[in-house]
Amino acid sequence: MEVLNIILAVLLIALAIALIVFVLFQTGGRSNKLSQAISGGSPENYTGKNKQRSKDKKLAKVTTVLAIAFAVVVIVFALLMNYQHNHPSNGGSTTTEAEVTTEADATTEAEATTEAEATTEAEAVTTEAEEVTTEAAAE
Repeated sequence: MEVLNIILAVLLIALAIALIVFVLFQTGGRSNKLSQAISGGSPENYTGKNKQRSKDKKLAKVTTVLAIAFAVVVIVFALLMNYQHNHPSNGGSTTTEAEVTTEADATTEAEATTEAEATTEAEAVTTEAEEVTTEAAAE
């Protein structure tokens, strides 16, 4: 799934850059100095104006297609990230709350067992010491 994330991220960046470039190439409804500088200015004759209009129509279509593709990739990427977040066993090594609780319970149980064994051993040693002391006092 990580490879798919990388592919979608690269595709998203490429679409964003292409979308920015194609929007800048468009002249718009009025005279835009930035787009004129990029596209070479507006021609003055009738043939040049018609070429400019057809060029603008093509740029508008390409921009629309890029915008739709960008939106679809963003939605797919968001859904994939949401799926991976809600299903960590499929997408990563994240532990769930239930696993953490189970591990904590097992650790607590093991510690309690160890403490009980240690207390029992300490009581046995204390009992042996008392017996030895009692035998020594009896002699």
